[in-house]
Amino acid sequence: MGDAGCVHFASYVKEYGYEPYSYVHGYFSACVNKEARLRKALSCLCYKCGSSGPQLYCCLHCIYFACKGAHITEHYKHTKHFMALELCYGMLYCYQCRDFIYHSKCQTIAERHLWLEARSLDKSLSWRPWSPSRLEIELLLKNPKRRHVTALTSIGLRGLLNLGSTCFMNCIVQALIHTPLLRDYFLAELHECTAKTAAKCLVCEVSRLFQEFYSGARGPLSLHRLLHLIWNHARHLAGYEQQDAHEFFIATLDVLHRHCKTSMKEQAAKAAAAAAAAAAAAAATDKSKSSSSSTQPNSHQPMQHSGSNYLQQQGAAQQDGAGALAQSGPNALPLSTAGNQSQGGANTATGTANQAEPNQTQCNCIIDQIFTGGLQSDVVCQACNGVSTTIDPFWDISLDLGESSNGQGGYGGPPRSLIDCLERFTRAEHLGSSAKIKCNKCNSYQESTKQLSMRTLPIVASFHLKRFEHSSLIDKKISTFISFPAELDMTPFMSQIMSDQQQQQQQQSAVPHSPSSSSSSFNERTGGANGSSTGTSLNSDSTARLPVDKNTADFRYSLYAVINHVGTLDAGHYTAYVRHQKDIWVKCDDHIITTATLQQVLDSEGYLLFYHKKILEYE
Repeated sequence: MGDAGCVHFASYVKEYGYEPYSYVHGYFSACVNKEARLRKALSCLCYKCGSSGPQLYCCLHCIYFACKGAHITEHYKHTKHFMALELCYGMLYCYQCRDFIYHSKCQTIAERHLWLEARSLDKSLSWRPWSPSRLEIELLLKNPKRRHVTALTSIGLRGLLNLGSTCFMNCIVQALIHTPLLRDYFLAELHECTAKTAAKCLVCEVSRLFQEFYSGARGPLSLHRLLHLIWNHARHLAGYEQQDAHEFFIATLDVLHRHCKTSMKEQAAKAAAAAAAAAAAAAATDKSKSSSSSTQPNSHQPMQHSGSNYLQQQGAAQQDGAGALAQSGPNALPLSTAGNQSQGGANTATGTANQAEPNQTQCNCIIDQIFTGGLQSDVVCQACNGVSTTIDPFWDISLDLGESSNGQGGYGGPPRSLIDCLERFTRAEHLGSSAKIKCNKCNSYQESTKQLSMRTLPIVASFHLKRFEHSSLIDKKISTFISFPAELDMTPFMSQIMSDQQQQQQQQSAVPHSPSSSSSSFNERTGGANGSSTGTSLNSDSTARLPVDKNTADFRYSLYAVINHVGTLDAGHYTAYVRHQKDIWVKCDDHIITTATLQQVLDSEGYLLFYHKKILEYE
């Protein structure tokens, strides 16, 4: 086989085209739908011995199945049909070359079929190594110079100029730049924007910043364009006074989310218009063909080779099945973001923005894929043990650092670690007689308890330590040292885990007078048949309602960025620690970048903490 590929396969394609390969691979190798799996089970048997393997070949000239070795070789010698497809791995074999061959277009067809197969079986695609596209190959050939990334490289590190009390913005940008999945998304130039909105699109500006950070230059950058866009889209942050870094972080995610959503809508509209135009052109072509065939009813039809009638009959069925599979599939992450889920006013799961969108639809933008999680709130009636469950999306979790207002069920002093904060955040709290909630079972207002837990966790878990306390009497900063780990396990705070623990406690206590209510309460918490779940839930997110698989799920996180506030409430300064590479940390103080140790990071005060999931489950 030469550099241009197999010449025998080129002659085969010239005579038969790609349709035989596409149909055989889609029905007998990848199996793109249920019908294909049924036909493979019934038809894929060796015509010589009747076995189904272990390695079966299919002739691409006449749809003849035979075992590897003597049976398929005998067919080749008898018919001179030299092209065959190995069905187990979907590889092309040329008997004239006596070797497996590669063809780029066939590889593209095969990848499409594997994707359809995964969608049809509701499973994840197996991992495949990255291969450059034609455009990427051209770019690599045009730019032969390569940058060798070493352990001490400064690529990806840039200082940021302070434009006048803009240290809050610099720190958030440094944290976003060093978010691994966000970096991969923008460096791959996956964001597409129209010319009309590109000048006003914050996502385009962030994409440009990623290119600047990883260009290899070392000079500090000015974020005046980013600041101007934020001012236009988040008016409450406009001005040169010092702003809260957490507020800026949420506003930035909100604007990025809205702009990503706009770009996705525009792309969908373009795709729909192109599909409509293609359908109209195809209809016009079919109409012209039908009119020409009606004028020539006795026109000569060329003789077709053996097996082609079967392939043509399967073509329409395969295309129909592929279209149906393309329309189906799992729901994407929800677009909606959490409002304020308060627990006695102490703990808050913060989401966007000031105005909720009236028609909340699905959103699969990069922001929601990375930062959106699901917070479950269980309100239990004290009279009948009825449970009202709501699940709301969140972008980060705000944790209170003050004295606990409720000493029941735990300590009443301030927390000393991030784990203490999370335990207090997910601790059941008695709402009291002044906050009675109407129970749908009792049909009356009853006292209740409320408990928060994590239904689903995002890829990036961000925690906001509420160090700024505002009241009618005094505004102050809480400078208490809160320890936080480099590696964080969120398993104890998952909804399913907490429900299992409560069930075990109920079984151990074995209260004799109310066994049914205990089991009923647990069933209601976990969405069992006996439970009644009320309230707003993420119905669009099917995965949020599935129970956590304790045997396979992994909820371990690794710290990669910390934002600190130094000074007082009136006069302070923000700095950031970011993980540049594995075990290499740097301190970002506006335009000054210095190396740091992990111990220095863990000894810092901590205002915003960013953790990245260690193991990702691909869909």
